[in-house]
Amino acid sequence: MKDIFTCAFCKIVRGEDFKVREIARNSKVIAFFPTNPALLGHCMVIPRRHVESFSDLTDEEVKDVMLAAQSLSKGVQQAFEPDGLNIIQSNGEAASQSVPHVHVHVLPRWENDRVGEIWPPDSDYQESEKDQALAQLKSNIVLPKISVSSEDKRQHLAFAQDIISRMSQSSSNVKSWLLPVVTATYGYAFTQESIAVALLGMIVTLVFAFLDIGYLRTERMYRNLYERIAAEDTSIPPYSLNYKQTQETRKTIFLEHFAIIRTWSIGPFYTFLILTGLAAMSMPVLSNSEFWSQVIEIIKIIQND
Repeated sequence: MKDIFTCAFCKIVRGEDFKVREIARNSKVIAFFPTNPALLGHCMVIPRRHVESFSDLTDEEVKDVMLAAQSLSKGVQQAFEPDGLNIIQSNGEAASQSVPHVHVHVLPRWENDRVGEIWPPDSDYQESEKDQALAQLKSNIVLPKISVSSEDKRQHLAFAQDIISRMSQSSSNVKSWLLPVVTATYGYAFTQESIAVALLGMIVTLVFAFLDIGYLRTERMYRNLYERIAAEDTSIPPYSLNYKQTQETRKTIFLEHFAIIRTWSIGPFYTFLILTGLAAMSMPVLSNSEFWSQVIEIIKIIQND
């Protein structure tokens, strides 16, 4: 309790510092100019409750303080049009905290201003030292779980389901558009013994197959995303529709496409159409009597030998 009555910032909270240049206050925070600003436009925001360390703030206090700092930064940018902006929060004397009450500095910056560089030159730490520091951090830090309301989750799932439905419908449309085309081309190729038209039908089939595989791959990726959203995967930001879990490589993309080709809706369907096209292309050859005469002659020669 003694700290509350001796803290310079608590006096501002209570309205007992009549020299303070106060900017604004609400029920949660107070914003003001520091006694000795580093630059004109330099301002600070503090929580009303006396808290010495940023890590001791409640979740709501963190939200209130940082939202206020964001509002101050917007006001500073509009009022002074600086070249840049520093948002600084210090804890402990070693970090230059002079008043043991959490505060955030909003500091406008200009090129070659009196503050100068606030970061030291490039460090020369060994890779092993950085790896060790990373391991220490990872073992001691757990990011807060983002709470998502049931309505937000339902809407997020609806967005993912909408894409799944569209991809499925697109895949179905591809097959619906392809069938009349191959029926016409292969039918003409069979009746007129046209190799060119049969080849055209096969090319069209391959193009549509490529489109279909793309639609089905995208559908599969979003089905996976849908399941992760339903399972409340915290790595997915609210309303994000980015289905990528890891960095895609040529190998992973190839394996995903190959897995789609092996499915019943792709492999058997397009294989049958390609084989039909090959049969149409072979018709002119198979119906040629001269071709069969040559085949018979070759068989006789083999038998005589």
